[in-house]
Amino acid sequence: MGFLDGVRVVDATRLLPGGFCTMMLSDMGAEVVKVEQPGLGDYMRATPPTKDGRSPVHSSVNRNKLSVGIDLKSPDGKRIMRRLLRKADVFVEGFRPGAMSRLGFSFQAVKKINPKIVYCSISAYGQESRFSSMPGHDINFQAMAGTLAYSPAAEVPLLQLGDIASAMYAAVGILGALAGRKRAVHIDVPIVGSLLSLMVIPASAYLATGKPPREGHSLVFGSTPYYNLYSTSDGKHVAVAAIEESFWRNLVDALGIPEMAPMRFGTAEERRRVTAELTRTFATKTRDEWARLLMHKDTCVTPVLTVEEALTSDWAKGLSMLVELAGGETVLNGPLRSKPAMRGRPFARAPSLGEDTESLMRSLGYSKSRVSALRAKGAIE
Repeated sequence: MGFLDGVRVVDATRLLPGGFCTMMLSDMGAEVVKVEQPGLGDYMRATPPTKDGRSPVHSSVNRNKLSVGIDLKSPDGKRIMRRLLRKADVFVEGFRPGAMSRLGFSFQAVKKINPKIVYCSISAYGQESRFSSMPGHDINFQAMAGTLAYSPAAEVPLLQLGDIASAMYAAVGILGALAGRKRAVHIDVPIVGSLLSLMVIPASAYLATGKPPREGHSLVFGSTPYYNLYSTSDGKHVAVAAIEESFWRNLVDALGIPEMAPMRFGTAEERRRVTAELTRTFATKTRDEWARLLMHKDTCVTPVLTVEEALTSDWAKGLSMLVELAGGETVLNGPLRSKPAMRGRPFARAPSLGEDTESLMRSLGYSKSRVSALRAKGAIE
């Protein structure tokens, strides 16, 4: 038995925030019905690079789901959607505020269809902000949340932090609503606000000092030698986080520079001296040589891995972070593990557009001939 066995989620989102949210729910055993626009589907289906005509991004985020193609602008499509929502526990939508109302599926409308629905809206700035009508993607959200202005030269981020942060908040909110559900609930998840709320340390630094955090601003911003990145002889890097005294002493002893130990909280000049000594020392060996020497000696030193190295690392293999599905397709796994397992069934590959339309329509009471007629009209795919 999975954690969410028997829970049906209707996912009317596109791209990463909603998809990642419902992926987490599907990993816990929920039945997720992905409602897609006929002929187009979720834009993530085309996210490059593709392999054998399929996007690994889409495959990872939409594993374990069902797909039904419904034209929500057509009268027939609206009737099908209402019937689908009547049997749902959760409805997730990720459009700009007002879009669902124009289609006839606002919270108030859906609540009349299903008085116990958990209705979750994910949008850039929430449902009532004056910025709500603005379009945007993750780089815009990060720019507005202040996460791109930390370094002197802003860079395009590797991670879609805003999308993922909002997805996780949405999933947590949905789980909380399901746990005590007695009536319909509307959960409003702003992507930019979700990301800003994660910035506890930099925001607190500003609130305490009145100054925006910059590199070198405080302990975890690179101002100390014991919490920093260092280059190695092969042009790679190691990460040092020997904050506690015992870890710091273990580190300088292992590096052969025990005289640096008393300078952990030294003057600015002493910190510069220690940083210079660590920089010189780490430059004498390769990243992997330092990893072998220091990782298991309570020094809080780790190698800085590439994405490829992280995916194929021993720790990732130990957690089964890559899962091979039927047909040889490999997807990225989630990190949570439980006993008993939170999902009672094996992982299933992401569906093709409308792959489950026939079976879902029949489960909603539509005859085979009616399904064919609706397909011919373009109301479903």
